[in-house]
Amino acid sequence: MNVDEHIQRARELLARNQPELAESALSDAIDAAVAAEDIVLLTRARFALGELLFHQERDAEAIPYLLAVVRTERVDGAVDTEVKASARMLRQIRGIEPRG
Repeated sequence: MNVDEHIQRARELLARNQPELAESALSDAIDAAVAAEDIVLLTRARFALGELLFHQERDAEAIPYLLAVVRTERVDGAVDTEVKASARMLRQIRGIEPRG
């Protein structure tokens, strides 16, 4: 499977209320992105896993993934949405913004 397929599978698993399997699929997505040496896909996979952990209130586990996303700079704006959303989640974890 490629990165997008792993991410899609994770979404389907979440819809079926199987978060543990979704987490595993997202870990596989990260591995696939590393193997493909694609920073955009890696950023998207890290974001998806960080977001999942954030929503499960597993903040300590989410922080490294969200920080990795925030540190990703792309001139072409390919991951701007993920970077902004990760920054917002980090502010919420730190209590700077209310958690919504």
